[in-house]
Amino acid sequence: MIPARLLMIGNSHLVAPRLALQQDPARWPGLHADFFTLPPSALRHIIIRDRTLLPQNAEARGHMMRLNNIPDLPLAGYDGFVVIGGPSFSAVTQLQRRHRCIGFPSVAEGVPCELISTGYMDAMIRHRIRYTAALRLTRRLEKLQQGPVLLVEVVLPSQDCRDDPERLEHYIDMVTRGDAAEFMRRYRDALADVIGPGVTIVRQPSQTIADDFFTASDWMRGSLGLGREEARPHRERDYHHANPAYGALQLDAIVAALKAL
Repeated sequence: MIPARLLMIGNSHLVAPRLALQQDPARWPGLHADFFTLPPSALRHIIIRDRTLLPQNAEARGHMMRLNNIPDLPLAGYDGFVVIGGPSFSAVTQLQRRHRCIGFPSVAEGVPCELISTGYMDAMIRHRIRYTAALRLTRRLEKLQQGPVLLVEVVLPSQDCRDDPERLEHYIDMVTRGDAAEFMRRYRDALADVIGPGVTIVRQPSQTIADDFFTASDWMRGSLGLGREEARPHRERDYHHANPAYGALQLDAIVAALKAL
């Protein structure tokens, strides 16, 4: 069942589904959602006290007023939450830039690296995930026991990044070495372990994925930025944000996940 009052919280990755809902609300009958957005630096400094979302410092307070026009956000009236904007698989893969373990194909092939134990690799991945702003917020929302909590996967990098290898060198190198599948398996196992059974993960829509570890360009080009001027396109070399067409598929997946609970 779709909650009567759903709150979607996140960073700039929240823009795509928000615009999709604004452009075609009839596509999701019964979906009534409020959106709360902050940049990652400010999202780290948000706490929940007495069932109210509060900024911890002046920077977070300023962003909250600028982007949401509110000084705080009471949560008591909501009966479901969706968190979008972290953790990011492509960001976490920076851990394998130098350090790898048995199980990675490149290790078996003798590609030079700093070899560490499988346990240490998994511990590093769990630590990186656990302390992301999105994960910390997700766990706090779950503790409220006010309804379902969904964590939406961050979109994989655009396949266009392969034409600009300096931009995401660590990621492209990982895919080229054949290590991406192994790291993704470890990443998803760690994520499931960290969030526990009370949070539902919403995966990236399969039809948007290209070559297993990228997002097809059509779902990324034309993405729009976070801020007062949301019509402002992202810079040309942004490979991390999706457009409203992708946001519509995210909403399809969110609604399906809520109905399945």
